Amino acid sequence: MCASTRFPEAIPLRNIKAKTIVKALTKFFTLVGLPKSIQSDQGSNFTSGLFQEVMYELGIEQYTSSAYHPESQGALERFHQTLKNMIKTYCFDFEKDWDDGVHLLLFSAREAVQETLGFSPFELVFGRTVRGPLKLLKKNG
Repeated sequence: MCASTRFPEAIPLRNIKAKTIVKALTKFFTLVGLPKSIQSDQGSNFTSGLFQEVMYELGIEQYTSSAYHPESQGALERFHQTLKNMIKTYCFDFEKDWDDGVHLLLFSAREAVQETLGFSPFELVFGRTVRGPLKLLKKNG
């Protein structure tokens, strides 16, 4: 999640090994560009030599949150809770594997106006409002 715009991204992975995470992050960076810094927890996948080397080679400074203090990533932790609830509802309503709906749920989250920012993450990243699921529901509601 971008700390400035609260623009979330979630990528379903089969495992959370460093190699898998590096591959997914690299692919994501080709879409949005290389960040100057990232923040992660102190998981072994993020502290591994491979992950550290890739961050160094890409010129990305890594900050790790304090152990057992997830509040240092408060907005992200709150979004995780929201996304988990959205996934539960999606699976209950559509009886599909959770990963089938992640992109649709993210679309809704990106369209929602953030109370603290006064804009949606989509507006802050792309400079315009999006015709997304929430607008469609309001129009047809």
